[in-house]
Amino acid sequence: MTMMIRTLFGLLLGAALAVHAELPVTQVVLYKHGLGFFERAGTLGPGESARLDFDAAEMNDVLKSLTIDVRGGKISGLRYDSMDPLSHTLAQFPFQIGGAQPLSGMLDQLKGARLELKVPNNTVMPSTVETVTGVIVNAREIPAAENQPALEQLTLLLDSGELRNLYLSGASGIRFTEVDLQQQFRDYLAALATARSKERRSVYIDSSDAKERQVTASYMIPAPVWKSSYRLILPETGKPVLEGWAIVDNTTGEDWTKVRLSLVSGRPISFISQLYAPRYVGRPSAELPEDAAARPVLHAGGYAEGSMSGVGPGSGGGIGSGHGGGVMGGIVGAAPPPPMAATKKLSSRAFMPSTAERVTVDEGTGNRR
Repeated sequence: MTMMIRTLFGLLLGAALAVHAELPVTQVVLYKHGLGFFERAGTLGPGESARLDFDAAEMNDVLKSLTIDVRGGKISGLRYDSMDPLSHTLAQFPFQIGGAQPLSGMLDQLKGARLELKVPNNTVMPSTVETVTGVIVNAREIPAAENQPALEQLTLLLDSGELRNLYLSGASGIRFTEVDLQQQFRDYLAALATARSKERRSVYIDSSDAKERQVTASYMIPAPVWKSSYRLILPETGKPVLEGWAIVDNTTGEDWTKVRLSLVSGRPISFISQLYAPRYVGRPSAELPEDAAARPVLHAGGYAEGSMSGVGPGSGGGIGSGHGGGVMGGIVGAAPPPPMAATKKLSSRAFMPSTAERVTVDEGTGNRR
């Protein structure tokens, strides 16, 4: 039994070391522009992974400058704790909790959700607490009047079919009966707390299980600017001595032991690239063609209105005619157009175009004058 416990302890210790292999700091270079160069080096055994911890604000510079040098083997990949923008994370929830938003405004977004309220029952004496369960119909805020403060009212559809108005100010307890909705509220509040916190983010260097290897990781992150201080010592005898002191602030949270430290007085130009937060790009929408049903083709009439002849009784083949079969058997005749004045343009290949004005067409004959 003792041997089994020791074996299990050894396996757990080996797994912990595989996850948290250490790469101590070996070199630091500080500049005058607010950045520092850091180098870590160590040994990774077969299948081990190294973890580097950073502040969330440092991840943009880490992802831009991180380099890995491996001797004696290969690494299988790099992983890091991602972060989704808060606005994108909160947009996935079916409700939104705004700043200084009343409770009724939040509940009104959850129409159809089942709710359990504990409200006072004043119908019996002494007053007791009644539990009311129903589906949210709506919630609203009643503005304050002269002698009445602002009230928040909730309308519930009870299981009996009754609609009941309840005042949220008198409720001693509110609970969502749906487990999924309760978990969504917890996740929503956890997302807000995570966005406000200064939790550390981790970068993992994963290795294969082939053999041991030497790994060197270097990167640049924001660092305090080193400061200089000078003092002149004037001894009673001998030459004066000018001392220069460099003041360095170590804010990394770990001791610098056996570290090569370099101080550079230059100020290289640097920028911040937003590489850590996921970026979502909008895409244009392609509208589908409207497949409308084909309409029937409507042809225009061959004659103008009022130009029909033979309309009326006694005309041959006309509408309502006693001869020629009426509508079904007759043929509607067309009256010749009335006399009109027209202007006609005459032209030929051999002569210049000429214009003849006021040409009169005789009715019935078609002769022009």
